[in-house]
Amino acid sequence: MRVAVLGASRNTGKAFVEQAIEKDIQITILARSPDKLPFTEEQLSKIQVIKGDALVKEDVARTIEGADIVICSLGAKIEGLSISGDIGVEETGIKHLIETIKEAKAPTAPRLIMVSSTGVNGNYDVPYVFRPFYSVLLAKPHQHKEVAEKAIKESGLAYTLVRPALLTSGKLTKKYRADVGVCGYTVSRNDVAHFILEQCVLENKFINASPSIAY
Repeated sequence: MRVAVLGASRNTGKAFVEQAIEKDIQITILARSPDKLPFTEEQLSKIQVIKGDALVKEDVARTIEGADIVICSLGAKIEGLSISGDIGVEETGIKHLIETIKEAKAPTAPRLIMVSSTGVNGNYDVPYVFRPFYSVLLAKPHQHKEVAEKAIKESGLAYTLVRPALLTSGKLTKKYRADVGVCGYTVSRNDVAHFILEQCVLENKFINASPSIAY
């Protein structure tokens, strides 16, 4: 199995790559600065690295060539009350992914897995006490995620929209709840990566569904 990852240099994407290579999955990642990737030499020996940018369609095309699954973990970095990074990059990245896959006209198109967020397209999976925080601080990032989700759903491609609760940098616990409509406060990026790897990729669950994940 070959999995291509956009957004592999940090956060959930990085955690997924680290866990996936331990399962002997072939991993291809796209990186603006390959020399600055946060992986060990041993890990890099198991990863195919494509130098490029998710905002450049041709670079995205080179990265996903031959992939069975494409994971998009692009987005702004949110830590506490601060937001940094490329707000809206997931919207452009998903647009390029969908166009590239359709233009390739391969007999079997890869499945798209996007790391989104609880609170996108409604607050049904957000605890009441968190809803003001989500509606103010996360309004702009969520607008871009909503556009990306809509594009995926309307593309006709197989997909999974993974919606984590508020992300933390905590350790891998493997003790989380994941299903459509799950409501909770937080979850670590390591556990989100574990869910994507074990249930979405290896067990092939949640096709054309939008599971939420939280403790």
